[in-house]
Amino acid sequence: MGQINKHYFVNVSYDGTNFHGWAKQLNLRTVQQEIENVLTKICDEKISIFCAGRTDTYVHALGQCFDFKTKKDWKPKNLQLALNALLPNDIHINRVKCVDNKFHSRFNAVSKTYLYVINKHFDIFKQNYELFYNKEISLKKIKPAINLLVGKHNFLSFSRAENNDTVRTINFIKIKKTNSYTRLYINGNGFLRNMVRMIVGNLLAINENRKSLDDIKKLLDDPKKGTSVDKVKGCGLYLYKVFYG
Repeated sequence: MGQINKHYFVNVSYDGTNFHGWAKQLNLRTVQQEIENVLTKICDEKISIFCAGRTDTYVHALGQCFDFKTKKDWKPKNLQLALNALLPNDIHINRVKCVDNKFHSRFNAVSKTYLYVINKHFDIFKQNYELFYNKEISLKKIKPAINLLVGKHNFLSFSRAENNDTVRTINFIKIKKTNSYTRLYINGNGFLRNMVRMIVGNLLAINENRKSLDDIKKLLDDPKKGTSVDKVKGCGLYLYKVFYG
């Protein structure tokens, strides 16, 4: 009888400042590679992990999720402790649990929420974690644009994606303003490469009167790769939470 693999689901946070994104790249430091290196060491076999959604260079995560299979039988808490003992200090394992063999972190995800953090006041110690934007953000100006973006659309104009299927559904875009901060929470059933950063960039362009609602409507109605142009930095972006059914 063959060895039965154990299947683990992991929730992880990371500081993206010194990473070239999530996905493995030759001769570049990535989150996936760091985690796989440690798992391969402690499980005594080659381990591949599958995430809920890739993040780009400099992008952070509060609640990224991944899963993997191994022949080694770990108690979830012990696996969490072992990983945190060996991973670099810009990656932290929040939770580990056993899951069904059919589970997949990406394909079983119902939706994801991304957070984008904007600060009106520059702070040298936070420049890798938020966007400095020294203009007042008018909710009255950007809310009509948000209403256009929410729903099911072809978001090819808001992406550098090579995907054949570029239709996604944005469930909500919520804004919270406190003191000098503006935080945008964007939830959808999936996201294309650079999509969140381009959405935020276009909302700020609306705020500055550089774009109109008609411009946003045209980008949605006549989708062409990357034509939205406006894109904010990756430093203020966080994969906030992944939701499963």
